[in-house]
Amino acid sequence: MEITRRTLLGTGTVAGVGLLLPLRLTEAANAAKPVNVLTAFTEQLPTLANLGVIDARAGGAFAISMENATTHKFHTALGATPTFTYKSPGGTQDYLGPVIVAQKDVPFTLAVTNNLGNHPLASALDTGIMGTVALDATAPRASTHLHGGNTAPVHDGDPTDWFPSGGTTKTYTYGNTQEAAGLWYHDHALGITRLNVIAGLASGYLIRDVNDPGDGTTGLPPAPWEVPLILQDRMFDVNGNFVYPVNLAPPTGPYPKVWIPEFFGDVATVNGKIQPNLNVDPGKYRFRVLNGSNARFYNLKLKTSLGTVLTFSQIGTDGGLLNAPVPLTKLLLGPGERADIVVDFAGLPPLTTVLLANDANTPFPSGPQAVRRGGVPLREIMQFTVTGAAGTGWQTALPPNLRAAPVTPLAGLIPQQTRSMDLVELLDPLGVPLMVLMNNTTFETTRGAPIAPMSNTLEQWDLINTTVDAHPMHVHFTQFQVLNRQKFDSAGYLLARYGPRPANTPIWPIPDTPGTTGVLVTPYLRGTPTTPPPNEQGWKDTVVAMPGEVTRILVPFGTTIPGATGPMAIGTNYTGDYVSHCHILEHEENDMMMRFRIV
Repeated sequence: MEITRRTLLGTGTVAGVGLLLPLRLTEAANAAKPVNVLTAFTEQLPTLANLGVIDARAGGAFAISMENATTHKFHTALGATPTFTYKSPGGTQDYLGPVIVAQKDVPFTLAVTNNLGNHPLASALDTGIMGTVALDATAPRASTHLHGGNTAPVHDGDPTDWFPSGGTTKTYTYGNTQEAAGLWYHDHALGITRLNVIAGLASGYLIRDVNDPGDGTTGLPPAPWEVPLILQDRMFDVNGNFVYPVNLAPPTGPYPKVWIPEFFGDVATVNGKIQPNLNVDPGKYRFRVLNGSNARFYNLKLKTSLGTVLTFSQIGTDGGLLNAPVPLTKLLLGPGERADIVVDFAGLPPLTTVLLANDANTPFPSGPQAVRRGGVPLREIMQFTVTGAAGTGWQTALPPNLRAAPVTPLAGLIPQQTRSMDLVELLDPLGVPLMVLMNNTTFETTRGAPIAPMSNTLEQWDLINTTVDAHPMHVHFTQFQVLNRQKFDSAGYLLARYGPRPANTPIWPIPDTPGTTGVLVTPYLRGTPTTPPPNEQGWKDTVVAMPGEVTRILVPFGTTIPGATGPMAIGTNYTGDYVSHCHILEHEENDMMMRFRIV
């Protein structure tokens, strides 16, 4: 692909934040407050008590409103920031929203009212992106998506199922017909998801069941030792306002004018605080970790002030508990992914500090590490400080088996359909992305002709990543399993499948249907497939598709799958329209998203 954006980044042609932006940063971005002006680890981490909780385990009717918060303080040394928030009745939320706690098979309703006004990121709106309208600057649209939820189409929070501002209310019904898991809810309005989420419209959603009642009876740490960690990167100007860089020198033609391929902030926030600290007892903590960033990957480690690296246990994935705890010293999370982990601080002397460190490249996986080469690294995410006396806190040993019945294996079953899905980029003549696509097709096109999985069938989706980015691919409605990954000759496949790139024009080959032109990825495969690591061998709704690899996932489109030896993670069948997309929010909106219709 001639000059790629990695080449540009490596030579310093692309400066600043994100992938594009060759000398196109806004003045506000240039005035962004440097990280070193803000002291690290002086803010205290907001926990469940601070974020607020909606306890829906007994069912019933609940309500939240989306509002412009007066302001939110991300750091005491930073000016107050205008934000959006999901606010519960009588709640004090001014950023993010209350954590919702549900019970398996106990339905409830959630009435969501759109009271949003002036958008904190109105300057970054792009009416060149499908769905965005000028009114979003003062009265933003909204659609609340329960990410990972087994929901009916009308309650899914589809990007096209938005509702306007001005006090409009949409009532969602959540049946919670799925295994205990750490889900999350966030805005999904077509064309402005990336900006609404940055402004604050996101929070956690926990489902409980007999394997995970949340009360400590199964050996897992309960509250107050169960703590959400919502990881987000953000950028601010000197006054505390959000900054979202835009493209000031847009390409000509029918392409967005201000869209950037990926947003990378220059400060780390957790639960709405910049590089916070959490005082911990010398016992076990259960952290429900969510990568809520737009585009940033995290490769997390726990480094102690004693010079050691802590081993921790992952006990759950996106869609539920693993069969057994998996010991880890590092954890990779793409945007939208969650991990349920247990960290044991026992044995650490009082006042020992533990740094949650990150060494993932931006962009991932091969972006530059150094700022001088265009990188925006965030090395230090937050800190834990051991403050209690030895023997305090949660001391119960983790159970060797986390589930009454193991995860139902899908590997070995015969899929009723196998679909190839190319992940491709539309590039300008310098190799800078203008669009990203699934199967080289726009979302609007797939809305008119969606693929149509049959209810109660198993499909294999082969995600063929021809780009230089890792893409966290998300499927609505269901929970799937990763089958394997395999490297392939990306350049050879692209040339054979789409032909040579026309001179001095974007790479936008004529769309085709995989498997019908005689060009398959099979001849371009290299090496042998590799199985997913143990901490990825559970139910997933978001999977990282690495560049130059085919990532194969087994996707059940219902509860009764031929040949399965046990239940699926989901418990209810629905038919109708859903979407699958990259969870890099800039990619989702332009235009790596497709419609599918369960029939």
